[in-house]
Amino acid sequence: MKQRNRYYSKILLFGEYSILIGSKALSIPYTHFQGELSFINDNKYTDIDFARISNNQLAELYAYMQRNDALGNYLDIPAFADDIQKGLYFESTIPQSYGLGSSGALCAALYSQYALDKSLKKGKIEPEQIPLLRSIFKDIESFFHGKSSGIDPLSCYLKSPLLIESIDRIQPISIPRAHNESSSGIFLVDSGKPGKTEPLVTLFLEKFQPNGVLTSDAKKLISLTNSCIDSITTEITPAFWSRLADLSIFQRQVLESLIPDTQRQLWDYGNFTNLFNLKLCGSGGGGFLIGFARNYAQAQIYLQSQGVQNIPVYLSEGEKDRF
Repeated sequence: MKQRNRYYSKILLFGEYSILIGSKALSIPYTHFQGELSFINDNKYTDIDFARISNNQLAELYAYMQRNDALGNYLDIPAFADDIQKGLYFESTIPQSYGLGSSGALCAALYSQYALDKSLKKGKIEPEQIPLLRSIFKDIESFFHGKSSGIDPLSCYLKSPLLIESIDRIQPISIPRAHNESSSGIFLVDSGKPGKTEPLVTLFLEKFQPNGVLTSDAKKLISLTNSCIDSITTEITPAFWSRLADLSIFQRQVLESLIPDTQRQLWDYGNFTNLFNLKLCGSGGGGFLIGFARNYAQAQIYLQSQGVQNIPVYLSEGEKDRF
C-alpha cells in the first residue's frame, strides 16, 4: 500500500428520511473528519486498541465478502485478506453513529485500494457508471447496517456534492457561492450522544408511509425538502431562507421525537429569532444537528454564550466557502 488515500466524512445536507419516501437529497463531503487505511505499528502514532478493534472488524467484513459472490467480481478479496493478516485497519477521526458516514468513508477507502476494475477510479467516473459504483458500495456497506443505499460511500469516494434525484439518478454537482451573503454559514451542533439509525427509520416509515401510502405530512416533507434543494443548487436567495425556516419548523413539530431533548430549546430560539435555523443531520436521536445562519458571526456569539460548541461546514474541498 504505497499510496494512502484519505476519505472524508459526508453530510446529507437535505433529504434525511424524506429520501426514503421519494424526495430528492443533497450530500456534500465534509473534510473536517477523515480516515485512511493503515497498518498497525506502521511508523505512526496509533491508538493500538482502536486499531485492533478495527482490524478485527475488517476480518469480519472479509468473511462477509467471501459469502457475497458478487463482490468477488469487483474486489481483490485475497489481497484484502493478506493485508488484514499484516495488521490492516482504518485510521479515522470520523465519529461513529453521528450521521457523518464513518462506514461510508471506510468502504470508499477499501474500494479505492482493492478494486479490480481501475476504470472506476474517482475523477474518471462517467455518469452512466455511477449506478454500478453505487451498487458495489451498497453491497459492501450492507455489512455494517444490514441494508444500505450505497449513497454514503459513493459521496465519500467521489469527494463531490451529489444531487440524488432518485436512487438511480445521482449526479455530482457544484453549489453556487452566495457572493452577496458572504456572512452566512452552515455549522454542526453536537448533541453529545450517538444516534441509532435502524429503529428510527422503522418508526419514521410507520408514521409517514403506513401500508406503503404517503400521509399528508409525508407529502409536505417531500415538498419542503425538494424546495430547499432546488433553491440551494441554483442560487441562494431570500426564498431559500424562507423555505429552510419552514422545513426547520416542520421538523420541530412533526419529528420532535428525533430531536434530542437537550437541543429543543436551542432549536426553538433559532426559529423564533431567525438568528439561525436547525435541522436534523442523519437519523437524529443524537449525533449532530445542522445549523444555517444568515449571519454566522452573530450566531456564533450567541451559541458560545450558551456554551454550545459548533463546527463550521464548508461546501467545497480545499476552500473556505462557508455558504
